[in-house]
Amino acid sequence: MNYRKDAILIKRNYQIELDNILNNINTENNVPTLLLHSCCGPCSSYILEYLSSYFYITVFYYNPNIYPSDEYWYRVEEQQKIIDATNAKFPIKMITGKYETERFYELTKGLEDMNEGGERCHRCYELRLTEAAKICKDQRFDYFTTTLSISPHKNSHVLNEIGEKVANYFGLKHLPCDFKKNNGYKRSCEITRQLGLYRQDYCGCVFSKREMLERKRIKEEREKIQKEKSVLRKKLIEYANSLDPNYIKNADNIIIKKLIDSDEYKKSTVIFTYVGKHPEINTQLFIEKALLDNKKICVPYCVNDKKMDVYLIDDFDSLSVGSFGILEPNTNISKKMDPNDIDLIIVPQCAASRNGKRLGFGKGYYDRFLNKVNAHKLMLVREKQLLDDLITTDLDVNIEHIITEENTINI
Repeated sequence: MNYRKDAILIKRNYQIELDNILNNINTENNVPTLLLHSCCGPCSSYILEYLSSYFYITVFYYNPNIYPSDEYWYRVEEQQKIIDATNAKFPIKMITGKYETERFYELTKGLEDMNEGGERCHRCYELRLTEAAKICKDQRFDYFTTTLSISPHKNSHVLNEIGEKVANYFGLKHLPCDFKKNNGYKRSCEITRQLGLYRQDYCGCVFSKREMLERKRIKEEREKIQKEKSVLRKKLIEYANSLDPNYIKNADNIIIKKLIDSDEYKKSTVIFTYVGKHPEINTQLFIEKALLDNKKICVPYCVNDKKMDVYLIDDFDSLSVGSFGILEPNTNISKKMDPNDIDLIIVPQCAASRNGKRLGFGKGYYDRFLNKVNAHKLMLVREKQLLDDLITTDLDVNIEHIITEENTINI
């Protein structure tokens, strides 16, 4: 069965559902029993602290997906340490399931290359919850559930859907859960840090370990390139500041005229452009002409250190000095625009290469923005600042059109 992330017809709040159950428990008259499937000690830490005031808990450690075997047994030991360290109102017990890796590999055959969080993981969840349900039924626990939903990388709707399906099959009560709520994941990190316990950096299986190592490799490569780009950016800004002011003025005028004469400009209705500040191309001349041509001109507004919005301006009086000392729209009087309405984007750069690569100013606003917008993208670059090539990462967006004072380049 496929458990799709988008296949939720009714949005449920599993924390509220859990709260309703807990609020109706009277431990003075009767303490219910809970079989808690645990994926690892760190994930169970907060949950044991949280639920041990309401239930007699038995932790069921059953994870045949864990790779390698020494990792499996290390996690078993850490699980027991967490149980021993938990200041529980009611005693906590532990059952260690069979380490039957062949079941996991047989179940996930053909799904080895699937990304974490997909069908392979869903089958693994169902395998572990089914085994938990069998013990829940055999030993007559009142409820069963899993620690898996505490992870910010796990979909609680999928997990609860599987849990409820398994519970219905065996005629049991599944305890609804989304343990990442109420800062559950954060609290689990605090507990394991205070206890000085090992916290794994991958889900558990060989496939997630490979994915983790690949993510780590990519991250390290990105960090290396970012350092190189930072050094290059500094040199290029110094070089731009050394250019003859007359050359800059003449080159900018020619570039702006070529832009206004271009088919891309003539066909556009809504243009998104930066307000140029040295050493960038002076786009103010362009903005003035575009407004006279009745083009809709939008400029960027930095909402925070990650997000950039788009605002329509009528004139330069709509602008004021904002983030990083650049002119930005006054959001009190300017209209926010839908980026999907943009026809043409004038993309700023610290430097660019002839093959369309771009070096920005290090904040990443435009790379995040450009990945989401389907509009023609164009860079204005002085010929003396145009490089043959640039080093980039997979996060950088290439630009298909470059205008210099000497050339028009279509990538």
